[in-house]
Amino acid sequence: MALKSVTGLTTPCVLVLDCGFQAGRHVRIQGSVPCGSQWFSVNFCCSDGPSCDIAFHFNPRLDQNCVVFNTFQNRSWQCNQTKEENPFKHGASFQLDIHITEEHFEVLVNNNVFDRYSHRIPLCQVKSLEVQPKVDIHKIEFF
Repeated sequence: MALKSVTGLTTPCVLVLDCGFQAGRHVRIQGSVPCGSQWFSVNFCCSDGPSCDIAFHFNPRLDQNCVVFNTFQNRSWQCNQTKEENPFKHGASFQLDIHITEEHFEVLVNNNVFDRYSHRIPLCQVKSLEVQPKVDIHKIEFF
């Protein structure tokens, strides 16, 4: 059963999870990619202010057919981890699951393991989830 379930969102949006982000939790995002969207991002942020540290930046780039993973810390991006494939398609619905483990974020797209991203910032610093356009969000659930 979900700890929190949110519908009716428009992007950009920021959600704070009161019980925090920790190993064993996971986030499920159900949505679709509108035609014409070149990219969208899902960010696990360390605060809700501008230029805050981002522990995990998940950035599907439809115009480049890749997905970029990164961390933004002390006002600069670290080295990109890029996956040269993109399971997100214009006009198609998706289910994005991000499982949080002690070592990494495990990303599943439409119930298929897509990739993993090792923690570069301690999980205890993550306070909110941010979704940037252009993407249509149907539901976000926290487990």
